[in-house]
Amino acid sequence: MQKWLWVSLGGIALLWAAFWYLNFRIAASNTKSEHNHSTTIIGAGLPEVMQDREKINLVLLGEGPLIGALANALAVEMNKAGMEDIELMQGIEPGFQSPALLVKVGNPDLLWTPFFATSQFTIQAGYSSTGDSAFMGETQVIIDNKDGPVLNMYGVYEVSDRSWGLISPPSYYQTLAEYLAREIVSTLKDLYRVRVP
Repeated sequence: MQKWLWVSLGGIALLWAAFWYLNFRIAASNTKSEHNHSTTIIGAGLPEVMQDREKINLVLLGEGPLIGALANALAVEMNKAGMEDIELMQGIEPGFQSPALLVKVGNPDLLWTPFFATSQFTIQAGYSSTGDSAFMGETQVIIDNKDGPVLNMYGVYEVSDRSWGLISPPSYYQTLAEYLAREIVSTLKDLYRVRVP
């Protein structure tokens, strides 16, 4: 009887570890976001750095497993969109030498069980063709186009998700990250198609 109890507890512990560390899902997700963004364009046409598809500095701000999953998902989506030259930066700088995409992830309000998961959180995303990161701060932004056209974008995404089925935490974060990456890169692709008459 005691041996059976220890075997059962060991099996439960292994199953629990599998849920926490393995990436698997047999689940359906309902993920949606409400977002608004503003774009500022100064000068005629696109900045040369955007026309030439110069390197984009990618900066992720926040903590937790969603950040790592989002870094990978953004790299994949940006590559699909033809923006292959991406450099993942370790932190924010006052100004980068090439265009910058900054993504700030708020702390998710998240509930996970092996059969159901739900979350709500906010993402801020901003892009600057000049590499100026001030648009993500609290201070007033002054845009100078003396070196040619400038394009900035700032957006806020309010995300909510409900998922049902067997889903591990790594897979849940990956699902959220892939959705966010598609949303952010979709906005970024629109910027690269902007033409000012």
